[in-house]
Amino acid sequence: MADTFGARRVGRVYEGGKFYSEPSVDVPANAVYFPNPSGGGQFGVAEYPVATGEKGAFSKVGTFAFPKPSGWTSVDGQAVYYAPSGQATGAFSAAAATGAELIGYEVLTSDTPADQIFVDLK
Repeated sequence: MADTFGARRVGRVYEGGKFYSEPSVDVPANAVYFPNPSGGGQFGVAEYPVATGEKGAFSKVGTFAFPKPSGWTSVDGQAVYYAPSGQATGAFSAAAATGAELIGYEVLTSDTPADQIFVDLK
């Protein structure tokens, strides 16, 4: 049998609804993170603050609370888009626009704070 110590194994690299990445900028906890903000569409939400160059976990599944954007009108089930301007920066919108990615759908509950939106990631 060949010595495979230290060899990268083929198998799962995505587990529990998250992926791992080493961002080139600091990513605050609960920030929407795009490894390639100029295209590709892969995104996740930072589970904790991740420093530049550190390995971090980014959730692709779940419902997250975000600050409500200015002028936002909440509608249960409406599509939520995010236009990244960098790996950890960008803007939410309720309408498709050039450069914006569909990230999920709004969830309204009786206890949703007035200054937040709940987004169920797609």
